Amino acid sequence: MCIWIINYQAGEIVYQPIIQLFGFDNIYHETILVNNKYKWPIVQGLFKIYIELNPGENIIQLSTLTSELSFTLIYSPLKTTNITVRLIYVSFSDTVNHNIENICKKFVFLTKLVRCTFDEILYKQIGYKRSLLFDIEKKIHHISMLKKDFEDKLTGNDIFNDTYNQIYKTDLVENSSIKLIIKSSISSSLTFAYTFNNMIILNLPKQFSSLPISFDEFYENLNTNKTESLFYSIGAYLHELGHLFGLDHGNNQSSTIMSSSKGYIDSGKDFFLVSPCKPILNISCSYSNGVLSKHSTNLKCLCRSGKINRIFLFFY
Repeated sequence: MCIWIINYQAGEIVYQPIIQLFGFDNIYHETILVNNKYKWPIVQGLFKIYIELNPGENIIQLSTLTSELSFTLIYSPLKTTNITVRLIYVSFSDTVNHNIENICKKFVFLTKLVRCTFDEILYKQIGYKRSLLFDIEKKIHHISMLKKDFEDKLTGNDIFNDTYNQIYKTDLVENSSIKLIIKSSISSSLTFAYTFNNMIILNLPKQFSSLPISFDEFYENLNTNKTESLFYSIGAYLHELGHLFGLDHGNNQSSTIMSSSKGYIDSGKDFFLVSPCKPILNISCSYSNGVLSKHSTNLKCLCRSGKINRIFLFFY
């Protein structure tokens, strides 16, 4: 047999609707075909692939030019009670907005990918059971602000801080939840993301219109120029989750997600193993120089009442 799966066994019960398989091809082919449909790169014999599962038995088929592997995984849906991701989209009523619902759905899909990725990292590094650490709230919140209210802010940090403070005045804050704040861009020079306590605020560059909205589109994008926005977003998202869970940039982290000098795109490429790198070093997409655990961050917050203009809900 030339294809090996490293992190799952045939017949294993899994709890995530999307999982990530780590594997090895000892013939060192360039690509692997997933379920006779999706093509994925192999780098120095190693690959990481995402698989979407249906409840019950799922037959996974992997093939290269010379080898085939077929095995079964059993998906048993499990609702987590650990942490809820609440998606809040901030737009500006005095500017032209893009399709808010479509943008939010792209980030919902991205969050699903990152959710199984983060579970895999926790499992790899500290033996945490793969059990959907994050549950994604089934609605998207839209908050409208005024762009002119930010004109007197001198730095990106000022803008992010003000957004954080205004969100905390709303009734959208709850204990044991992560607020993922998606901002329509004020300035292209702003930092992409910032983390406060249990909030991740993401500035939305124009290229994020290229993010996939479905599993089919995700695989299709891998062979186009849209991949860099995906690599960038995965790398940035995981980096900010590391901060949320209590990790700083640390020392000697040139090959990890938490590196302050490594670009998000490079982190994403290393994570996906789509370009030559040091695959053994990056196979776990390590968060080093810190103990990564769901208890390593303070997810408690004080709920405060208040309103910001108007709030809309989209359901997906």
